[in-house]
Amino acid sequence: MSELTKNNLLFGILFTSFTTPFIFFMMGLPMILQMKGFDPSLIGLFQLIAIPTVLKFLFSTPIDKITFTKNHYKKWIYFTAIIYIILLISISFLSLEENPNLIFIAILITALISTFIDIPLNALAIKVFHKNQRISAGSFKISSFFLAGLLGGGLFLLIYNHLGWNFTFLIMALLILCSLIALNFIEESNEKIEEVKVSFKTIFSFFKQKDIGIWTFILMFYFAFISAVWVFMKPYLISKGIKPDDVAIYVGIYGSIVGFIGGIATSIIAKKFTKKSLLIAFMGFNILSVFILVIVEQINTSFNYYFIAITFTALAIAFSSAIIFSMIMDYSRSDSRAIDYSVQASLFAFTRIISAVIAGLFVSKVGYSSMFIFEIIGMIFVVFIIYKFFENNSAC
Repeated sequence: MSELTKNNLLFGILFTSFTTPFIFFMMGLPMILQMKGFDPSLIGLFQLIAIPTVLKFLFSTPIDKITFTKNHYKKWIYFTAIIYIILLISISFLSLEENPNLIFIAILITALISTFIDIPLNALAIKVFHKNQRISAGSFKISSFFLAGLLGGGLFLLIYNHLGWNFTFLIMALLILCSLIALNFIEESNEKIEEVKVSFKTIFSFFKQKDIGIWTFILMFYFAFISAVWVFMKPYLISKGIKPDDVAIYVGIYGSIVGFIGGIATSIIAKKFTKKSLLIAFMGFNILSVFILVIVEQINTSFNYYFIAITFTALAIAFSSAIIFSMIMDYSRSDSRAIDYSVQASLFAFTRIISAVIAGLFVSKVGYSSMFIFEIIGMIFVVFIIYKFFENNSAC
């Protein structure tokens, strides 16, 4: 086995294990809340646990200030992972029915640690992988995120359905503990990585780029509407009487596989069209996906039609996220890539969270049909703005 393959597998294990609980919070917990009979507005509010991702660009400060002579990033990963494990074990002993507020606070803190640990892990990857190896490393990282989606949004829901809340979190904690073994096989040099320091001047300078206004609009709203639909896909199917195991398998596991295929398809399609054409085409696919759900809502239908809706929506998620993340790199300047990427990721995360909260309120007050129609109207508005004002016609 080559050194590159070995490191890819080791980092893949770490990325997957650290991301799985966060995926469970974002994509698995909504289904559990629906099963427990909680109001949809609460399901939307639970998406606020992703708030730490909005502040991610500020989390590098302690890692820069508290340094270790040897294995600097590896030690930060170890120490943070131990806190991560302790928090997951603590959550396992709490009751969702009796202490939903306490559960929310505990999960919010755990999500904060999950977001924080990503910083030294990515910094370690930059240190380990040579420049000509990073394309391969990036591909493995994306694959690990899809695997985390399969685990956090699928397998661990099955574990919850059959073994309960306590065992679900204990097994997630054990997964992270076992994954730390992989860290022992990664060699970190003692070379000091010079990071661009975070400052408000650097952050604000990002917004002075040419045509940044229309890009900021696309960044914040392009993915938000289809994301809200995907967040509520599991609760929606549960409300239709679909068995929890079936929902976990078809949305969590099958949906992750479809998303993986959609991501590969996007990389092939993107070579032949301009960015503007892709943004409009993919948004059209998003509208079609949600329109299928509107139709399904109006008829008495079989699970086959829900299966079609799951397939189209999972593909829509893959297409939309792929084009946005590829363009984020275009707007990340060479002298401040990390900060620019973090700023854009924070804006992206913020509107995604807010969209889920609003969707929850819609479902609670006027039902799923109205929520789906609202999301379609939002998508139509976004595609209109892109058509009128976005002028970037270069190829991806």
